Amino acid sequence: MFYSNAHTHSTWCDGKDSLEAMAQAAIDLGFTDLGFTSHSPAFFDPSCLGVQNEVAYQAALHGLKEDLAGRLTISLGLEWDYYSADPINGYDYTIGSVHYFPPRQGIFRSVDESPESLKQTLAEWYQGDALKMVRDYYDTVVKHIHQNRSKIVGHFDLITKFNEKYPWLDEDSADYQAIALQALNDVIDSIQTYDGMVEINTGAISRNWKTTPYPSVFLLKQLKRRNCPIIITSDSHETTTLTCHFKETKALLQSLGFTETMQLKDGIFQPIPFD
Repeated sequence: MFYSNAHTHSTWCDGKDSLEAMAQAAIDLGFTDLGFTSHSPAFFDPSCLGVQNEVAYQAALHGLKEDLAGRLTISLGLEWDYYSADPINGYDYTIGSVHYFPPRQGIFRSVDESPESLKQTLAEWYQGDALKMVRDYYDTVVKHIHQNRSKIVGHFDLITKFNEKYPWLDEDSADYQAIALQALNDVIDSIQTYDGMVEINTGAISRNWKTTPYPSVFLLKQLKRRNCPIIITSDSHETTTLTCHFKETKALLQSLGFTETMQLKDGIFQPIPFD
């Protein structure tokens, strides 16, 4: 049973549907809870500015929470990018994500805007050195979680988003996997000090870029070995994707030996065993 989705977006950032529409879709699915996690302000990125007014965003969520009391428990979240300013107080939790490479001369390049922009960054900033670009990305992920201690680690290997359709990186290579595994171990070391978790994110499946969730299977196996708490999310930007690929992801996790995931239920994150 899936009680919630803790990573969702709305028209407060780059989502397609309103808070109210997303909440009604969650009720229709039989959810007990829904966590909204609009993108943090990113005024340096005209393609995804994030929440323009955090105070108004929180007020809207509080109003929805009151309106739906007894029908759906609303949690106030924020997908906090490493390069955004610190969020204001008042959130129930944050998702720590990295969407940009370390800036150069004040210029930001996106990790996940498009295959074309990624390949342009690889060529212009990294002279075609894929592993150097990978290291920059994962080093930033590790710094974010270590410094800012978000409750949820967002789409850990987002850098692979376009690789299935437009290959630029050998994800099976020992060199790549060593970099990613070291970063994941560092992230797990951090979150185990404050009761965090890693999301299993199906968002790239719903957007037709990948056929499997983040993180990749070799990383999922390490999460299992380290007994790291995980949570299934769909990074949903519209009402129709709130449970995208959840059943298939559950089956994948069970095949790897997982017996439970964390879920947002009754306003708190708690372990829920698989049926």
